[in-house]
Amino acid sequence: MEIENTFSIRTFSIEKYHELALDSGAEIFTIGYSNENRPIEVLKKGSGKLKVLFIARIHGNEPATTQALLEFFKDNDFDGIEAYGIFLANPDGAALYEQLWLKNPEPFWGNNFSDARLNFNKVDINRDWLELSQNETRAIQEFIISLRPDYAVDMHEYYWGESGYPPKYPTDDADGFMVTMTDAPFFGADEFVKYITEESMNYLIPKLEREFNWKIKPRHFLGTSRDSYENPSFLGIYLSLRGIPKLLIETWGVGCSTLFLEKRIEFHKKALSYLISWIEDNKKAFLLRVDKPVEMEFNYIDMDLEKFNSFSGLLIQHGIKGEIVGDKFIVHTISSEKGFINTIYFLIFERTDN
Repeated sequence: MEIENTFSIRTFSIEKYHELALDSGAEIFTIGYSNENRPIEVLKKGSGKLKVLFIARIHGNEPATTQALLEFFKDNDFDGIEAYGIFLANPDGAALYEQLWLKNPEPFWGNNFSDARLNFNKVDINRDWLELSQNETRAIQEFIISLRPDYAVDMHEYYWGESGYPPKYPTDDADGFMVTMTDAPFFGADEFVKYITEESMNYLIPKLEREFNWKIKPRHFLGTSRDSYENPSFLGIYLSLRGIPKLLIETWGVGCSTLFLEKRIEFHKKALSYLISWIEDNKKAFLLRVDKPVEMEFNYIDMDLEKFNSFSGLLIQHGIKGEIVGDKFIVHTISSEKGFINTIYFLIFERTDN
């Protein structure tokens, strides 16, 4: 089997990514800094009534997503849509990936550079959305909640089995070159969020399968639908429960190095292009959405004080206000976020596996 072995020392360069950002024609602004004081930057391009957010590289060892997002912004003007792109959500992990890859550039399952998946503190920031313990998650979470995008895209690559590297070409593998997508089937998610993400996912899959001849598995990993609360420590679940329609798009790629790199980049770019077209075609549904202020009541008088403090403190950490009125704890929120608050309540007061 022929393996791609051509690469430049700048293939996964942080410096190159910043050059591409400057060349994208987008406004660039900083929303925070990593633990190693690298900026977490956002691209902004286009104008319109709908806001769409793209998030790439929350794991530093998933490189195709950054390149795809930067090229996508350069190639599009987003007429009618205000587009935002976080192209290095985990800049410290991406910088470590660059260093490790330069020493071991061949595609091999042992070269998945798992330390680069994490941030400088060795924390997986895609498991930190409930706790918000890291600089990166706090900065991005604050930006997301202040922006309140109409749609968000969570871009990833993932591991194959340890015996599968170097990977086979799609025609030699029963699964082909597999891709996964996950909408928002999560228990408690707003019905509009579920509808929009399922419809958009089902629109993308057949188009991309025909074009790339890669097998796409919907609702993989945490995407199963069941009548139980899901921990919103994962970005995708967090967004959905906060009332933001989102889609996770994930190609096989960790450990692949430059193998199929251009094709992996092209897949992500095409997915984003088709998604923007779908959002434009369904603009009316977004604009007609009504998200009303609501109050949720909890029986304060019977609450364990320590658990109540954890509950109210966690809500405050996520920008949600509450007050004690008589024997009730009243939470002020919006209708699409009720599932998030109920999930937090369940995790603190009713969860039995602690």
